[in-house]
Amino acid sequence: MPVGESDKGFGAEKGALYYGIQSHFTYIDWWHDPIKGEPFKHKGSLNTFIVRPSIVYGISQKFNLTLSTTLGVRSMNWDQSNSSIHHRTEGSLTDFNNANGGIFGDSKILLRYMFKNTGLGNGIRVFGGGGLTIPSNNQLTSDPYFLNGEEAKEHRHFSLSNGTYNYNLEAQVYYKQSVNPTFYGGFIIIEKPIAESKYGYLPPTNINVVLSSIFKRFDDNDTSLGYALNILHTTQGYWNNLEAPNTKSTSIAPSISFLFGTRFGAISLNLQKPIFIDGSFASNEGDMDQGSDIWRFSISLRGMPTSK
Repeated sequence: MPVGESDKGFGAEKGALYYGIQSHFTYIDWWHDPIKGEPFKHKGSLNTFIVRPSIVYGISQKFNLTLSTTLGVRSMNWDQSNSSIHHRTEGSLTDFNNANGGIFGDSKILLRYMFKNTGLGNGIRVFGGGGLTIPSNNQLTSDPYFLNGEEAKEHRHFSLSNGTYNYNLEAQVYYKQSVNPTFYGGFIIIEKPIAESKYGYLPPTNINVVLSSIFKRFDDNDTSLGYALNILHTTQGYWNNLEAPNTKSTSIAPSISFLFGTRFGAISLNLQKPIFIDGSFASNEGDMDQGSDIWRFSISLRGMPTSK
C-alpha cells in the first residue's frame, strides 16, 4: 500500500474482490494578517477527518473496476475572542449562509487497465486508467471572497466537495523484488473539472505525483517501512469566472509508513508533512502575509480477495 493508498500498487485477477478502508486526519494550524474591517491577526486550526471505503474488482484479467466514496467532517477552531465574519468555530456537518452541510464527500469510479501485472510474484506492474468524480451536496453555494465587489457578510470557506464532476486520469508503475527495497515505483493522477459547479465555482486541476519505496524488515510479524514523496500541483481556480485566491499552488509532502499484516488484511500507518513550495493554504482570504503548519496521519486497510 504505497503511502497508505489501499487501491494502489496491485491488480485484481478476474473475479477477485479486494476491499479497502482509508482514514485520514489532517491538522492545519494557520494564520494571516489583519484584513479590512478586522484589524487583528487571524489564526486558528482546520481539522479534517475522512473515511474512504473502496472496492477493487477484477472484471477480467486486464480490467479492474474501482469504486470509492468519502465520509467525513471538516471543522474550524477559531482561537480568538474577537468575532469575525470570515471565521468561527464550526463544522461541515451543518449548513451555513453559503454552505451545504452533511457527512458525505465525493465518490469516484475508475476503470483500470493492466498493461503488465505480475500478481503476487516479483516483477513489474504497469497500470493505467480513467474515471469520474461524482460530487456530493456538501459544497459552498457562493463565492467566499466576494470577488464581484459586493459587501462581505458572514461566510464559510470550506466544504467536503468542490461540487463539480471531474474526470480522472491515472498511471502506475511499480516493481516488486525479493530484496530491499522490496517494492518501489510511483503513480500520477490528474483530476480536472468538466465544468463549474451549479453555484459558479470552477476548482483547479490537480496533478498529483507520488514516488515511494517499501523496505521489509523480514521479521516474524511481516512488517515493513515505507518512504515516499508526494508532489501536488494545483492550477488556478475561479468563482464566477474571477480568479479565486490561493488556489494555485505547488507543495511537497515527504512521508513515512509502517506496514504490517493482520487476519483482516494489510494495515498501513502513514505520517505526512505537506510543505508549500509555491502558493498557500487555500482557505485563507487572499494575497497577504500568511502561513500554515500542516500534518496528516492516515490508517489504511486492504483485505485479501474474497473470491476468484
